[in-house]
Amino acid sequence: MPLAAGETVGTLCSPGSFRAGEWEMCTLSTTMTAKTDTSGWFALKVFYRRTASIERILNDAGCETYVPRVVVEKIDGGVKYAASPYVSSLLFVRCTESYLVDFKKSHDTDFLYYIDLATKRPGRIRDEEFNNFRAATLIQDPEAEYLGSDTSWFKDGARVRVTQGVHAGREGWIRRIKGHKRFIVCIEGVSAVAFQAIPPAFLEVLEPSKR
Repeated sequence: MPLAAGETVGTLCSPGSFRAGEWEMCTLSTTMTAKTDTSGWFALKVFYRRTASIERILNDAGCETYVPRVVVEKIDGGVKYAASPYVSSLLFVRCTESYLVDFKKSHDTDFLYYIDLATKRPGRIRDEEFNNFRAATLIQDPEAEYLGSDTSWFKDGARVRVTQGVHAGREGWIRRIKGHKRFIVCIEGVSAVAFQAIPPAFLEVLEPSKR
């Protein structure tokens, strides 16, 4: 259900048109077109360690969700392994825009969603971008490192497509981090994750380095 005229919600900046990390208040239009209200992927920042409970509620409502997780080793009376989120507050949901806005009204203090600054509406993530990010983060890479929401600084590196190995078909950037080359995938303005180096023979350069 669209927001009532003049109603505002606190949101985060969006993929596509963003200033990473900046908070934004916006008034959403009451007009929902058929094009904008088809199902798509949206990113949420969840508060108070409620990611699991919000994910469960959305799943029970029939929404597909994704939380990037990595398996970590824990020592507690023996060696145990558990799936831990790359970042505890990040949750992706596939739903319609109107459902997300309505859901926000009933869980107002639990989360914020990323917005498109150009339209002041929930920031819809392109399927290609999301699928690339999800496929990469499903790989259990012990050297994977969450880089935050600023996805601009590494884009002067070479943009590549991986042709062989566990990341075959994925697209991202090659950039040095702390002196080591890393393969970086991202959802623009939302999240970036760096993975271990990939042999140059396994890379197709899409755009050369600008550095």
